[in-house]
Amino acid sequence: MRRRRGNQVVRVFSPAATRAHPVTALDLLAYHVAGMIRLEKIRKEFDDLVAVNDLEVVIPEGEVYGLIGPNGAGKTTTIRMACGLLSPTGGRAVVAGVDVHSAPEQAQQHIGYLSDFFSLYEDLKVWEYLDYFAHAYKMPEGQIPGRIDQVIQEVGLEVKRDALIKGLSRGMKQRLGIARAIIHRPRVLLLDEPASGLDPKARLDLRNLLRSLRDQGATVLISSHILTELEGFCTSIGLMERGRMVRSGTLQEITAAESQYRVVRFAWLGEAAAAEAWLKAQAKVSNVLVQRSEGVFRFAGPEEELAAVLAGLIAAGVKVVGFAEVKQTVEDLYLKLSRNEVM
Repeated sequence: MRRRRGNQVVRVFSPAATRAHPVTALDLLAYHVAGMIRLEKIRKEFDDLVAVNDLEVVIPEGEVYGLIGPNGAGKTTTIRMACGLLSPTGGRAVVAGVDVHSAPEQAQQHIGYLSDFFSLYEDLKVWEYLDYFAHAYKMPEGQIPGRIDQVIQEVGLEVKRDALIKGLSRGMKQRLGIARAIIHRPRVLLLDEPASGLDPKARLDLRNLLRSLRDQGATVLISSHILTELEGFCTSIGLMERGRMVRSGTLQEITAAESQYRVVRFAWLGEAAAAEAWLKAQAKVSNVLVQRSEGVFRFAGPEEELAAVLAGLIAAGVKVVGFAEVKQTVEDLYLKLSRNEVM
């Protein structure tokens, strides 16, 4: 559907509208079994350029999936196909059991989308802008005022509620875009570089907001170049290069697949000789480095056997005061897996 605001015309997906492509029982069964977001051999070609090459991704309900990769990898194209803004050359995108491209308006009731660059109606006030989209999504009239106040508070724009959009800073406009994406309580959020333009506090607020939405059952697909923003937030990640998925899974799964050993840091009281000698005698321990009362080593075994190493150190009389595996960060995994290939 299209709405006019002054001299501007905007395309708004109305979730209340239903086309002649109803959700089938098979689609609903597939959604419950396979996940909230499914990209099935999805492909996009621009003339001779293959921007996305037969991508297959399944994201279960309640997951926060971080899509990472260099510029030109195909992340934005993938998200635009997932929300229905681009038609795939092949394959399909399914959200909550609805084929996004055969039943686009039906699918939009489940989707909140924020692009990396977006336009705003700068002659509107903040609350008017959200009111406009709440009506576009056919929200019940009685729920709209309260929902607007709730969303404005969630994104930290209380003091700008009655301000004209044209007077907002870039970061505040980004917050408003996020507010618009969640105004209708979507079950799926598709966010392309949502932290762009936000100051450190706003990024922390965004992370907390998305955690809250996840806890409420939302499923999030988010792309970002700021890898530290995904740390401790995403439950799964996917690394794209040249339109293909290089690796996809939980951080734990990818770490386990890419690492042949664990890196363990430990500390103790007393002399280093006893701890060093005991560790070097263990078959699965290697690269033992100690300095004063701290050390690090590699361990090629499961968690249960690592626990036995700690117990053995203590039994040998070493007064252990710190013992922990050094976890790989999202950035570590990216640098290890990436070949830095672009289109």
